[in-house]
Amino acid sequence: MSETYESGIPRETKRTGFLQSFDRQKLDPGDIADFTSKVLSFVRENRVAADALIAGNVQMLGFEALKARFGDSWEGIKDKVHLLTEGVIKRHISSSDVFLLMNDEKFVVLFGKATREKADATARKIAQEVNSKLSGAGAGMDAVSVRPVVFEVPRDDTSALKSPATLEKSVEEAQRDAERAEEARVEAAKDRMVMRFWPVANVRKRLVSCYHADLHVPEDLDLGQGEDGASGTGAVEAALDRMVLTHASRALTEAAGRKMRALLIVPVHFETVAAKSFRSAYLDVCKLLPRIAEQRMMLMVRDLPDDVPQGRLHTIFTYLSPYFSGFVGDFSLSFRRADKLGGVGLVAVAVDGAKVGALTPKAAKELKEFSVGNRAGKMRRYFYGAATFDAATAARRAQFDYVQGLGVAPSMPIHGKVFNI
Repeated sequence: MSETYESGIPRETKRTGFLQSFDRQKLDPGDIADFTSKVLSFVRENRVAADALIAGNVQMLGFEALKARFGDSWEGIKDKVHLLTEGVIKRHISSSDVFLLMNDEKFVVLFGKATREKADATARKIAQEVNSKLSGAGAGMDAVSVRPVVFEVPRDDTSALKSPATLEKSVEEAQRDAERAEEARVEAAKDRMVMRFWPVANVRKRLVSCYHADLHVPEDLDLGQGEDGASGTGAVEAALDRMVLTHASRALTEAAGRKMRALLIVPVHFETVAAKSFRSAYLDVCKLLPRIAEQRMMLMVRDLPDDVPQGRLHTIFTYLSPYFSGFVGDFSLSFRRADKLGGVGLVAVAVDGAKVGALTPKAAKELKEFSVGNRAGKMRRYFYGAATFDAATAARRAQFDYVQGLGVAPSMPIHGKVFNI
């Protein structure tokens, strides 16, 4: 076994990074002449770049989550992390590609002859390997983010590539342009989306005293999301999350005016609250919430990584806790770490019924194991999206505390009424 530093970062990264630093594929931001020479050579030699088809072949690997995870210790370990990442990048890219450590939080890889799909796949393999190596240091598998950048280099104007500063500016501008384009799609389609509120059954008390907010997006509405349902930059999901919160805020205020006291669960994508830029915009909406939200609105963070570190959640929830009464974490059926996430404001762990799929004996067994395995302290278990009565019954038998979906009750245009079932 190789030695490690006290931080948990493998010691072998020092040797790997030192050797890789002399490779022609690594762009040196400290040597402008060498940087310019290598980048212009890259443009001349690669058909994709020369034909202004580099769009999508620029990939950013971000360390924002890792920096937040290590806090004040980041300055002491960042060089080791950068060297480790550099070694992994070099193992995956081809001789036609180049890369650059743009700043403390970001690597940029320019793929020369790869298609966009191949560039995406390679970047994700790089992130997966780096995440795997860093997970031993308690970083979690979301430590390194991957984001494609739609960035074109015209054949007759390579000024954007002549220095690290111009490249960084161009990449960041391209990223912002892509995000704005995705947000514009959501804005243009907002009138076709309808807010609904789903009753949530308290299984033991046979009572509905909580609702689940949901934004119905018509199936024929194209928001530019891929086959996996995700947009290129995450801006679509972030815009939808802000829209849901705005509608939920209004509904909560109206319910209070009718003296209806039901709680409200509002979903948000993990990336929306994990990425600094998206989180800032989301917090702007949070600041407009009525004060009653502090007692009656819970935030459900969707698609949380099963290995998300407690410290990571604590950092994110610290920003959000002034506005909500508590948090619900949406995990996979394999999650068994509820007892490791105490003290962060997590009041329940959830499973999405849509991801469970067909209710086979194996799925029913996994539901039971999830429920039993996450019975920590006062933590509740929440099964949402139960499409059928059988699915809702299976969740009840698996001892989930709360169940929601068409198998429980249909959605409603308003929320707030408390009733027995």
